[in-house]
Amino acid sequence: MAKDSLHRYLFDGISVRGEMVQLSDTYQRMLEGHNYPAPVQRLLGELLVATSLLTATLKFEGSITIQLQGDGPVSLAVINGNHNQQLRGVARFSGEVPDSEKVSDLIGKGHMVITIEPEKGERYQAL
Repeated sequence: MAKDSLHRYLFDGISVRGEMVQLSDTYQRMLEGHNYPAPVQRLLGELLVATSLLTATLKFEGSITIQLQGDGPVSLAVINGNHNQQLRGVARFSGEVPDSEKVSDLIGKGHMVITIEPEKGERYQAL
């Protein structure tokens, strides 16, 4: 049984559709060899799922990168994924990382950058 999966669903008769993603294998491979504290692991997992869902929803050939940068204990968290659901990511942190689920507690004052790079066409970046 595959531990990574992406399922699309549609409810007949109403305008509701969605995607459900599970990324156990990819998530574990991304964490291997890194000693990330639990809050950093959670943050990377959330970004991993968001990137996967974006690449599946936008339906284009290319890649998407979601990057968080800030002045908090987690100075960088970045995930890159493509239309084939190939995903990778990394984080940089220093000092004590608070046990918090709030992105602002981890990243501090910062920004998020989303970069869309189609295989054909122009690269687009939003801050």
